[in-house]
Amino acid sequence: MASRTQKTERVVIRQAEADRLMAAHARFVARRPGGRRMVQRFAVMEGVDLPNQDLSDIDLTGSSLIGCKFDYSRLTRACLFGVDLQSSSLVGASLTQADLRGARLKGANLSHANLTQADLRAGRIAISDEDTRFSVLRHKVEAGQLDGANVTGAVLDRSRLDDVSAAAADFSECSMRGTKLVGANLKNASLRGAMIDDVDVTGANLDSVDLTGAVLTRVDLSAARTRDLILKGCLCDPTPEASQRAALLFVKLASHREWVATGGKSGEPAILDGEDLRPIAGLAGAFLTAVSARRACLAGVDLGRAALQGAILEGADLRGASLRKADLRGANLAGANLGQADLREALLGALPLKADREKPMRLDRASLRFADLRDTVLEGVDLDEADLHGARRDRPVSLAPETPPEEADGHHHAAAQDESFVVDM
Repeated sequence: MASRTQKTERVVIRQAEADRLMAAHARFVARRPGGRRMVQRFAVMEGVDLPNQDLSDIDLTGSSLIGCKFDYSRLTRACLFGVDLQSSSLVGASLTQADLRGARLKGANLSHANLTQADLRAGRIAISDEDTRFSVLRHKVEAGQLDGANVTGAVLDRSRLDDVSAAAADFSECSMRGTKLVGANLKNASLRGAMIDDVDVTGANLDSVDLTGAVLTRVDLSAARTRDLILKGCLCDPTPEASQRAALLFVKLASHREWVATGGKSGEPAILDGEDLRPIAGLAGAFLTAVSARRACLAGVDLGRAALQGAILEGADLRGASLRKADLRGANLAGANLGQADLREALLGALPLKADREKPMRLDRASLRFADLRDTVLEGVDLDEADLHGARRDRPVSLAPETPPEEADGHHHAAAQDESFVVDM
């Protein structure tokens, strides 16, 4: 009688070996001689520290990474299918387009992480039979696990969390735009202050979820379980009255543009204090110089490249707004809420005036929590009592381009498909 074939033991990788593999991967990413992509499937690499590293395109399918530290590392397009990341730290890590299907992230710290377009759906792994190894395969479906995880301030835009288990997870002040939560279990989770827009929650369990102070727009809650849902202070879709005022406000903005273009000879300045400006389309690149919009609602509005020199936006709600490359010199944003706003490459600072005078820019008492301030100069701006908690500034490491590098053997790293089958050796 033939003896039983023993299951191959997993490779154990300790810190020194992980550092060696990482050095070769760094050369691979930089396209330098001697580079080799890090591919370690079903390995045991627990308690290893790899912070501030460029781990783009690594393949750690099915590996045990319990207690590892990947703080501020780039894991763009990483294949983390079925990995065990329980109790691991990924603070500020970039996991854009990462394959995390079937990953176990229970108790992990993902605060400030970027999970844009990450896939955390259930994953199916083909496991060899313990006795006959390859003659029989059993398919094990693992749901993504985020129970009790810390995801505060993370970006989850357009990510897939279908059927994920995230009971009692902390998603406070995270960004969820276009996120899929079909069939997900978020019971007792906290989404306080989160930016939630165009999210599919069909069949999701939102019982006792705390949405206090969140922005909740274009979400059909009737398709989810919502027992004891907390919506205190939640900003929802514009009211019918606000939508009806959009035409009038658009006329005011047209007159304001004429006033700016003619130097005040015709048209008149727009006073939009307290208005809900979300129903107005086409504000990207708009001429809004010296506009008055105190306490106006601009949450989630695209103001990219807008001319906002000297604008009065004191106390305005700009949560999740895009102000990328906008000209905000001399603007008054005192007490404004810019949580999760995109201010990359925005032009800040004082506005030069005639006779060697200048108008200072104010951000005092403003909230810039988890705002994106990369490539933005804040010198000379009044930031007295401003809240910059979790705001993203300069990158901690020099990172490689986002385009997938070619592998050392000349082949491209193929994107994972919906139904991946891998064999546990």
